Amino acid sequence: MDAADRTDPAFTALAEVIIDIAREIQLRAAEHTPVVPLTPTQGQVMRYVHRHPGCSASDIADGAGLQRTNVSTALRELRARGYLTSLRDEQDGRAIRISATRLSDDTISKLTDSWAGLLESAWTVQPAVGDASTLAVVADALEGLRDRLSADRSADRATKGFLSATPSDADDGEDSSGQI
Repeated sequence: MDAADRTDPAFTALAEVIIDIAREIQLRAAEHTPVVPLTPTQGQVMRYVHRHPGCSASDIADGAGLQRTNVSTALRELRARGYLTSLRDEQDGRAIRISATRLSDDTISKLTDSWAGLLESAWTVQPAVGDASTLAVVADALEGLRDRLSADRSADRATKGFLSATPSDADDGEDSSGQI
């Protein structure tokens, strides 16, 4: 009996719903948010740097689960667009610290406001979904899942190394998740 045979159907349904919601948010935000389009890898890099100012390229690759070569390409493109800056670490001249610019902060703010607006609109249209306390419980549960999955990925990488989903991932500059 393999792992797929032991999977609770409720978790299969939950995974599909989460992926579908994320995709809807991406599609609708791209249609209604006036920002420069980013590849999924660029979006992941920007979001990571926004949450971790002064990080390194290796920090981004490890923390966001991206290939280092893809991170380097995304960093070069994002610096050229004015979204990120790279400065030598004052304590360790060998290290490069990456930070978001005001343009990056504004872009991330517009995107997250758009995402939140889409979710809020869908949530309030369907009163049976729940009130603010239900929303808080759902958000906490999903944050816990995200944090646990991230921790598991980090532990797996520490013992097994980073495994690419397909050999073509390194060729197209995209990560295997296709998510921003």
